[in-house]
Amino acid sequence: GWLADQYHASADFQKLRPSTRGDYERIIRVIKTKWGDMPLRALEARGARTVLIDWRDEMRSTPRSADLHIAVLARIISWGKDREHVMRNPLERVGKLHGETRKDDVWLPSQIDKMLSDGAPHIANVVKVALWTMQRQSDVLSLATIAYDDGRLWITQGKTRARVRIRPADEILPLLDDARAAKRQRILVNSRGENWTASGFRASLRKEMARLGIRGVRFHDLRGTAITYAYARGVEIERI
Repeated sequence: GWLADQYHASADFQKLRPSTRGDYERIIRVIKTKWGDMPLRALEARGARTVLIDWRDEMRSTPRSADLHIAVLARIISWGKDREHVMRNPLERVGKLHGETRKDDVWLPSQIDKMLSDGAPHIANVVKVALWTMQRQSDVLSLATIAYDDGRLWITQGKTRARVRIRPADEILPLLDDARAAKRQRILVNSRGENWTASGFRASLRKEMARLGIRGVRFHDLRGTAITYAYARGVEIERI
């Protein structure tokens, strides 16, 4: 517990972003509860690495969270080693449980609300359509106005070449009706009223997310976000 308290009071900890400090403080409380009575010399003993990694593996059902817990502990010990409170860090070069996939990264409700409420309309509209159709960026940007007909929206998925027909959610009906009334080629256009290019949208989205302070997620994560929230609301997985 002492080493964790020292790190928490250090300049290294204070220079972290407020949101990061909040995450770290929560994890530090967990670490102190589990390892608060562990003597510093025990960290230098043979077998310490195994014991600590076993603790991480107890949380393997939530691999990203498990990796974050062990990473914070490793950072505390590394800080202590740098100041000669301990002579070695048993958690150097610890691997991760989760892979490189982002399947468990989702937009927080506050991030979605920020984008849809305060984002530039030509960008927020793309996000809204992606959320309510659960489609990939390229498929959303290429949606043709002619594909909306008789209350249904036809979507050709570029990755699988599958053609699916959906009933649009009420939340995006105004966008579809506006595109049809304006006789646009595509439903979604940029600030100049022109069809989006993939690179143009990526650059614009990146700038807008930075302006709004939305961090840690990407457009690609919207699809998983929509699926996650739909399932949480009780939509059967077969329908999703």
